[in-house]
Amino acid sequence: MIHSTFTMRSVALDMDTKVDILLPEDRHKTEDLRGIKYPVLYVLHGYKNDNSSWLHLSNLFLMCRDLKLIVVMPAVNNSMYTDEYYGQNYYTWITEELPMKLKNYLPITDDPEQTFVMGESMGGYGTLKCALSKPENYGKAVVLSGANIPALENNIAGRHYYGVFGLEGVQTLNVAPDINVLIDELAKYQGHKPKIMFYCGTEDMVYENCRQMAEKLRETCPDVFAGEEYWPGEHNYFFWNQAIPKALKFFGFEVRQDSVI
Repeated sequence: MIHSTFTMRSVALDMDTKVDILLPEDRHKTEDLRGIKYPVLYVLHGYKNDNSSWLHLSNLFLMCRDLKLIVVMPAVNNSMYTDEYYGQNYYTWITEELPMKLKNYLPITDDPEQTFVMGESMGGYGTLKCALSKPENYGKAVVLSGANIPALENNIAGRHYYGVFGLEGVQTLNVAPDINVLIDELAKYQGHKPKIMFYCGTEDMVYENCRQMAEKLRETCPDVFAGEEYWPGEHNYFFWNQAIPKALKFFGFEVRQDSVI
């Protein structure tokens, strides 16, 4: 798998921003692969992290090394994957502009069934926000220790929280930040809906909230697959590393443990 860090100009953000990308590579032979379109996995980082966190702290590169999959890891600062009230339009960047730009440069499929999103912590929240508000864009989503905004509010500095969501209240935003509201809106939507899987450690601070969101999704949208799996673990990469092979299998990929170096 080939790794590269891109510096890209975003119109939505009105600035340059970083994106780490893993590209599939057959490390054992050389062949002409022109014309092939690959599935894509958007991997979203957590609060206080950046585009490089998944590469530095997880086994994602190793797990994906022999997969025919393009992996995209964008930087969104502490934006909560939101078009910020006092800041940049990170939701628009992630859900609209970035996918279009990447398809202009890379052999990425247009098939939503082969378009996946996954994230941990704040990135788990962002994963749900993307999958629920843009259901036509994704085939499957994996939430790793994700929590809803009300559960996160006490863990975010007040000045930063209101900088993202506004002093006048979240109704001023173009996309509702409350996952419960997005689930209610999804129930009314008649088009394609992604399958969603939740993984969380039983000692994680967001464990109960994660379970509540999965339960509400099943109850409110019975036509949506909402799976859950929990085991002992905390809110860290030790747990998320255990979840990566499970997530990739959910996306339809088998991690090769017999890969030749």
